[in-house]
Amino acid sequence: MLSPAAAPSREELAHGTDRDADVIADRLRGRFTHFLTGDGRALIEERCRESLQEHSNWLVSQITREVALALETELTQWVREAVADELERRGRQ
Repeated sequence: MLSPAAAPSREELAHGTDRDADVIADRLRGRFTHFLTGDGRALIEERCRESLQEHSNWLVSQITREVALALETELTQWVREAVADELERRGRQ
């Protein structure tokens, strides 16, 4: 058992704990940096590619739907005009 004189003071313990926390934080920073420049970066890139593909697919669907609606309206008008032109042509014969 340590004598009271040999036991570290609260200030010494706190200072040692701070140093330990700094060492642990530095190690974690190193691990994070290593991860984010290696496997982590690959994970992030893959997720970005997936998100971009999902968004592109959504955009294609939206644009296709809008074009189909616009063409549906136009097609109806084009058929009416073609029928009117044909009736007019037949009436002149």
